[in-house]
Amino acid sequence: MAERARSVAITGALGNLGWKLLCHLAEHSASTRLVGLDNRKAGPAQEAELRRLAGEREVDIDLVGCDLADWQDRRWRDIVDETEAVVHFAYRSPFPNDTWDDANLSFDMTLNAAQAAADSPTADRFVFATSNHVMGRYKDLPLAEGLGPGDLRAELMPGVGTRWFTGSEDADASVYATHKWAGERLCRALAQRAEGQTTFACVRIGWCQSGENLPATLSGTGSHFHAQSASAASETDRWFKEMWLSNRDFCQLFQRATEADGNTWPDGSILVHGMSNNANMKWNIDATRGYLGYQPQDNVYAG
Repeated sequence: MAERARSVAITGALGNLGWKLLCHLAEHSASTRLVGLDNRKAGPAQEAELRRLAGEREVDIDLVGCDLADWQDRRWRDIVDETEAVVHFAYRSPFPNDTWDDANLSFDMTLNAAQAAADSPTADRFVFATSNHVMGRYKDLPLAEGLGPGDLRAELMPGVGTRWFTGSEDADASVYATHKWAGERLCRALAQRAEGQTTFACVRIGWCQSGENLPATLSGTGSHFHAQSASAASETDRWFKEMWLSNRDFCQLFQRATEADGNTWPDGSILVHGMSNNANMKWNIDATRGYLGYQPQDNVYAG
């Protein structure tokens, strides 16, 4: 698919995923304008890094401090009114063990960002970073029964909230996943009302660790709290390992989500899974390939 020059705003731009995508677009995309939105203030080193990555290419790059939970904050509202694509990563807590206070604030930000994109005179694409945890109950019985490679499709009934043992405690991602599920429904509803003026792509991200994000550093417990080996053969270990999304696959996937033609998307929206090309995984990424032209390069089991 041909690359399109796009102006892109990224929320949560100083976090793990937002920063990876912002750096990638600065270096590799044809974007004419890139804006990072975050409630944290960027430092001179971050701004310098983005401009170094852009090199000689003419691109307008800004890092803007703002409060997405405040609908009256024109710092971010004006940006959304001037850009063509909005990628929404912002979340109060980056981990799935958050509280209802975290989820409430996070949903306020999602509601505001998605509604602003739908209202914008220029934004024709909103990309929502949703989560594998919306399908987390498929890890265990009864939903896991009979689930083979490629059987876990995005259109199946949600199984909201992964439950697992971290090695020291029981963990439950239900609160975190509930916000993500609600965000998916919000995007679908706004897309139907927009009637093609703004299209919405919801991507259920697998597991994209901070930093180098190598298979060797995946935790066998599926937790950021315990850096244990993922080599054990248990079902829980396989579940977490096989949702791995490498850095380069992540960047390609979200660039495609901003640039792909949405004219054929049902009701102006898609809901897809975001994993690397992991051998024999239950997650199905056929729709991700088809709708976005995504071509994953990495496999968690490759040497």
